[in-house]
Amino acid sequence: MPKDLKIFYASDIHGSEKCFLKFLNAAKFYKADVLILGGDVTGKLIVPLVRHNGTYSAHFLGRDFTCSSEAELTELEKSIRMNGWYPVRMDEDEHRQCQQDEAKRRELMDRTVLQSILRWLDIAETKLKGSGIRCFINAGNDDDDFVDDALRHAKVVENHDGAVVDLDEHHQMVTIGHSNTTPFASPREMPEAELEAHIRATARDVSNLAGAVFTLHAPPHATGLDLAPALEDLKVVTKGGHTVMKSVGSTAVRKVIEDLQPLLALHGHIHESRGTKMLGRTLCINAGSEYSEGILRGALITLAPDRVKTHQLVQA
Repeated sequence: MPKDLKIFYASDIHGSEKCFLKFLNAAKFYKADVLILGGDVTGKLIVPLVRHNGTYSAHFLGRDFTCSSEAELTELEKSIRMNGWYPVRMDEDEHRQCQQDEAKRRELMDRTVLQSILRWLDIAETKLKGSGIRCFINAGNDDDDFVDDALRHAKVVENHDGAVVDLDEHHQMVTIGHSNTTPFASPREMPEAELEAHIRATARDVSNLAGAVFTLHAPPHATGLDLAPALEDLKVVTKGGHTVMKSVGSTAVRKVIEDLQPLLALHGHIHESRGTKMLGRTLCINAGSEYSEGILRGALITLAPDRVKTHQLVQA
């Protein structure tokens, strides 16, 4: 009798080490065969830890901190990483230079993000090596290109963005980390026509669409999986004291799913729109994200050879 395939899926942890550790631990907790982290892996902010005559000061979560021992400093660094930010020790001159030089800030951010990704990959190898559990991680629209390079050189973690990979003898996965365009000009965006062509070109290598899993970072348009606050000049629109919500998902993603009808489509990108939706025979899931609270939103899916046997939205 064919064996079921159990998948744990999450997305949009944005540098939260707490969420990343929960993601890795989910394999054992849920007895999953496959872990998938579907994009927007990296964080967005550095927290300077500035050295002053043997002590370090930092401003974090609206509070000022002073650390006078290595133990205090290490504990603060851990707390910063758990919240999805990056602690960086520096002296006063380095801090001043970073405040004044945008290029230096950018170089520091890229270097720090890369170091963090490599450290996470080492953690993943320690936890998963020899377990038989496969772990797939791809970049999302907020992640820079060098994230791909780091992931592709990992020993345990697999990155197949823009490609097709066999999950087992019955299921293949298409992975696309790009999104449709956003107001924020993030690193990985495409106009809808270009995104559609990219997905279709990748999906040509799928031998059995009826059993395919499409991990597409952007959710399909107007499905309830893509509702985000409406923006004008990057400010949230309100009406009658309430936030106005708007469908911002991808028309290209929706069109491809409706045409090709894979078995399962996994999405992220829009943190507020956790849920499920059927598009024809395709089960679409947006796991949502609450990374800033250290909560890992996820989905647990069991695939039989020819159908989605069970699915459940979970959190840790």
